[in-house]
Amino acid sequence: MERIPNLSRLRANKPGYDTRYRIDTTHPLFNDPLVDPREPEFGFDDASSYYSKPNPMTGQVLPGVPDAPLVRLDIAKRLKQANDFLLSDVEVRDTLGSPARIKIDDALRPAEVQRFAYEFAWPKIIRQANPNLSEEEVVELLPKYVAKPKIDTPTPHLTGGSVDVKLINAETGEAFDRGHDRGSIAGTALPDFYEDYQANWDESDIENLAPEDINKIVLLGRRVLYFAMVKVGGLYVNPDEIWHYGKGDPLSEYVSGSGHPYYGIASLPQWYKDEMEELKNKKTTDF
Repeated sequence: MERIPNLSRLRANKPGYDTRYRIDTTHPLFNDPLVDPREPEFGFDDASSYYSKPNPMTGQVLPGVPDAPLVRLDIAKRLKQANDFLLSDVEVRDTLGSPARIKIDDALRPAEVQRFAYEFAWPKIIRQANPNLSEEEVVELLPKYVAKPKIDTPTPHLTGGSVDVKLINAETGEAFDRGHDRGSIAGTALPDFYEDYQANWDESDIENLAPEDINKIVLLGRRVLYFAMVKVGGLYVNPDEIWHYGKGDPLSEYVSGSGHPYYGIASLPQWYKDEMEELKNKKTTDF
């Protein structure tokens, strides 16, 4: 599998991307419906919404988050295309020692959930992990962990146009090690971290040198995932996160170079709204 490209320039120019564009409401996919990728036609049976269950970051669920990981129809089709490739491609099997598949860990986040995560959940998490930080320092750290919800050019997960995924061994059901320190965003989360572009100091923004004894399967697994999602599925990676891919949302269209996002904030189906309300009424967490 080919190398993941050097994403340093994309990271350098990323700040402020969400103020540069307006949603193209004339695009044919602007009203692309939301679908549940767990439906048989897509086949992602174990897909889920990250904040709907206890997880390593928050330790508990966020209130009012249904487990249905809704995505736009075009995104679901692209994910299926990438997944079919992983399950059937001979080179993937030879590279990893087994066929692989995609597990969807997160997708749509309603504006209310994104706002709650930004204003309450993540500040609490950061304070608990760093009790000596001032409130100003907590606010400064927030964008490293969660995007501030916006209306004009919405953050990716508000649109239904992006997903967080991991690569799974299709024979054992275990996730391939992606070489990321759980709970940490910087460094190992960068898609090109292990490609060693930083060996030439002036070619990469990555300060940490990849460990010389890095497990080869980590590097190969990242390349396989990137290839399947980007080259086969036609999605775009978040230059800061190896697990985040999308198309049509403002971040993805910044990465693509088009500058023309066409997914705005997704309109939630009524059944989803009803489930959100029901879950909020059953609140059992400390948030």
